[in-house]
Amino acid sequence: MTMEIEESPRLLLLRIFFILDAVLLLLIGGSLVLFPGRVEQVFHFQNLPLGVDYLIGLWGCVMATLGLGYALAAREPARNAAWVQIGIARGALECAFGAVCLGRGIVGWQQAGFGIVTAGLVALVYILLYPMKERRGG
Repeated sequence: MTMEIEESPRLLLLRIFFILDAVLLLLIGGSLVLFPGRVEQVFHFQNLPLGVDYLIGLWGCVMATLGLGYALAAREPARNAAWVQIGIARGALECAFGAVCLGRGIVGWQQAGFGIVTAGLVALVYILLYPMKERRGG
């Protein structure tokens, strides 16, 4: 007799969020690799040296591979708490770095606002969905 283990609502939401985050990271990462100049325009950066495209492309490689990691973690979210921790750290660091750059006048709200808010929300969602050991009575 085989017994199916039912997934908790929290783990189901974590699985869905892993997949959503993975898809977005793969799309953004791919865009940064394939279309760095267009991404610069979308974020209102103009007249950047051509060498910046290289750095943007490297950033895209990191985001895309991170997305692949999240996609793999979505298969068994309860066993991949380390990926949740990475998501929390990534979101918190991106949010803090963006806020510091905004505060120092390096970028404006139009350039950094979306990223700051999104990164903060990503960290918060991963914190809320962190897989907990379920307690069993008795």
